Amino acid sequence: MSSKKQSKAKQSSDTAKKFVPIAKQTIHKTTLLWLAGILLLTYIAFFPSLKNGFTNWDDNVYIGENTLITSLSGDNIKKMFNTDNHVSLNYHPITILSLAIDYKLSGYNPKTFHITNLLFHLFNTALVFWFIFLLSNKKIYVAVIVALFFGIHPMHVESVAWISERKDVLYVFFFMSALIAYYKYIHATGKNKIGLYIFILILFLLSVLSKAMAVVLPLIFLLIDFYKGRKFEKYLILEKIPFFAISLLFGLLASHIQSEGAAIAKFETFTWLQRLAFASYGMSNYIYKLFVPIHLSCFYPYPNLTSNHLPILFYVCPVIVFGLFVLVFLSLKKNKILAFGFLFFCITVALVLQFISVGQVIVADRYSYLSYVGLLFPLAMSYDWLQHQADKKTYKQLSTLLLIASASMCLWLSFERTKVWKNSDVLWTDAIKKYPNSEASYRNRGSYLINKAAYDKGQKNVGEIEIDRAFEDFNISIKLNPNNAKVFTNRANIFGLKGRFDLALKDYSKAIELDKTDEQTFFNRAVTYSMMKQFDKAIEDYNTALKIKPDFKSARQSRAYAYVDNKNYDKAIAELNELIQSDATNAIYYFYRGTAYFNSGNAPAALADNTTAIQLNPNNSDAYFNRSVVNKSLGKFKDALNDALKAQSLGHAVNPNYINELKSKTQ
Repeated sequence: MSSKKQSKAKQSSDTAKKFVPIAKQTIHKTTLLWLAGILLLTYIAFFPSLKNGFTNWDDNVYIGENTLITSLSGDNIKKMFNTDNHVSLNYHPITILSLAIDYKLSGYNPKTFHITNLLFHLFNTALVFWFIFLLSNKKIYVAVIVALFFGIHPMHVESVAWISERKDVLYVFFFMSALIAYYKYIHATGKNKIGLYIFILILFLLSVLSKAMAVVLPLIFLLIDFYKGRKFEKYLILEKIPFFAISLLFGLLASHIQSEGAAIAKFETFTWLQRLAFASYGMSNYIYKLFVPIHLSCFYPYPNLTSNHLPILFYVCPVIVFGLFVLVFLSLKKNKILAFGFLFFCITVALVLQFISVGQVIVADRYSYLSYVGLLFPLAMSYDWLQHQADKKTYKQLSTLLLIASASMCLWLSFERTKVWKNSDVLWTDAIKKYPNSEASYRNRGSYLINKAAYDKGQKNVGEIEIDRAFEDFNISIKLNPNNAKVFTNRANIFGLKGRFDLALKDYSKAIELDKTDEQTFFNRAVTYSMMKQFDKAIEDYNTALKIKPDFKSARQSRAYAYVDNKNYDKAIAELNELIQSDATNAIYYFYRGTAYFNSGNAPAALADNTTAIQLNPNNSDAYFNRSVVNKSLGKFKDALNDALKAQSLGHAVNPNYINELKSKTQ
């Protein structure tokens, strides 16, 4: 080769060496810019959630009443992973641990919990982008479209803006990470393959420990194998066995836990045909709302049966679903794209299609969170294909305009939908507007209105209890469903607040007739009986409450006080002795025992107990007055006078004649 040719060859080689890295770097930067833009739009869509509070739609169960999140000690973390310590009939210790970390950071500040949910949603959006980018052979438009609509779709607001759905964003984080790692695994060799396999197994465990819905992951692995053309050989099946074993274990555990409560309806509640209609309706609904995300609600009630028949739409849906499966099957003659996307959707949503009725709703927005990745994939691939067709310029322009319009609509709808989760009042009012005959929505709004302080933990200013609105909500709820014991209990509480004890007793009794297992209702009726001076009946209800729940401390305390008021002094003293043994710092225990001692003729013991009550609570005017009476009975008139004057200064209404009598005896 001549020196001239060698020079040209060298120059060409140098140019190639310079060109390839620059091209790769440009693609890399462009990819990151696309992803950054998607994440920015997603953040904008969900920004209002950072101003939201808690709701009484499980947030009280997961946060306000959940002692598991109040400590990060080793013993408490062990409790989180104990299968007996499930929350809201779900075993998801990683989710509870994440909530505990939030609590450690800021206590009952809802903003921290909302920030964490949004951060995980942003992580998930990035993971979806990465996974689709790999799956589509690095087609940037496909990754952008799927990730964008995953990030800003209104159907995903519930999973992000609802604090209790931390389990959703968390399990998908590990689920999508596992899918990416699995894609890398099937292309890896040697030691890298073994390391990736172990890593995927860990990610799967973390996912199912966040939410049981992750048990379908091994099926998605098989779906990826099918899509990528892996041969279904013996090794391919063997490598999935540990994953299916974990799925079976956690599936059985979830089924066992949910069957303990009312989460799973008895199978005979609905016929096979009705269950098939429910499942088909759910699938059709999720597909429809991918394209038309309107009339969204936090609560979609089951339809009312007319002569034991569902509305006609429910019988049409199985035909629609069958047609979709036929279409997908026929599409296999051309490629696997539609089949992969549709089966991804079906697999990830199958467990919540209500063929086995779980929960109170027939469909839920949150169930689309992961499954929409499957539906979006073939749509994005179709758009990408169209953009590469030189002879379809008009269609390309129209599809781009449609894409921009759809993204803009989703961004706006999500931004507005996120505001609906501001608090329980706004949330349930929205649900009632969408479904005016939803009994649960009235019940839940009423429950919030009469007890805002319990549900609005973290709020500095809690509004006044709106008793009248709650009362009206409970009235409507009872008309829609006269068989819900909890609503009668709630309305009875309002009657009690209004001083209508007769009506309160009537509602409590009705609630007990409907549900004889709720210790709180027996307790509330007992308190009402006590206020009506019917102490025998009150004590009977306290006894029943304690039979149902032996560690019901409030019932034991109130029963002890009722014993005193009913002049059962020996029983009162015995009960209070046990209570003081368990908590020697409660001034009220000593006060009541002092009263029992005095009335049973043991003045010295009464004096000691009232003195202890005063030491524990120096502002207890009742204890000062009672000690005054005890001192008087012991002939200690000066001490009795001093105590009476102190009680009077603290606000106790002391009869002037009593003070004058003591003064006359000290002169």
